[in-house]
Amino acid sequence: MARSSNRLARIKMRRLLQSKRGKLVFVLSIVLMIFLITSVVNRIANTHTVWHFDCYADSYFSHQGESSLKVDKSNLWLSLDIDHHQAKLIYKIESSVHGTEIAQLVGKVDHVDMGSFTYHLGLTLQPTLWQTSSRLKPYLHNEFGIIASQKIEGVSIAQQVQVIDLDNALTSATLKFLPSNNVWSCQLRSPDTAH
Repeated sequence: MARSSNRLARIKMRRLLQSKRGKLVFVLSIVLMIFLITSVVNRIANTHTVWHFDCYADSYFSHQGESSLKVDKSNLWLSLDIDHHQAKLIYKIESSVHGTEIAQLVGKVDHVDMGSFTYHLGLTLQPTLWQTSSRLKPYLHNEFGIIASQKIEGVSIAQQVQVIDLDNALTSATLKFLPSNNVWSCQLRSPDTAH
């Protein structure tokens, strides 16, 4: 019985597709599916072209070479701006003892892996005035896997930034930076308040 009803359904479907009305329904269905898929992809792609992340962490630095271990608490900020194909990454460290240091990297978004929501960035560190006892420079050497004796300014850096968590209100996110595997909790700024 099931076999004959299955065969009957196929015969009706074949007749429908061979008729003018059936062909019209088929073509309109395909066009509607293409439109829906395109609009969903467009909506997803457009929401991921402009991001402004502000991230903050307490950082602790030890003084090497001293007999007693002294640790300075500093504030470390990270700001990541992605504006279509342009990217800017700013590191800022503030310490009551050592003052403020800022390093800025600029470059392009090479591509976006939407499956893992990972931005592949090609960045270059802009000329920076380092303090003599810089805390930020060794941090960045470690962050980007550059040996300490190598000059860091002007070096092309391949950085991957994966958005591993994003709240529904689009106000906060968790970012993972590769290859260092550092994870940052960040606040999102709207494009209107980013600058």
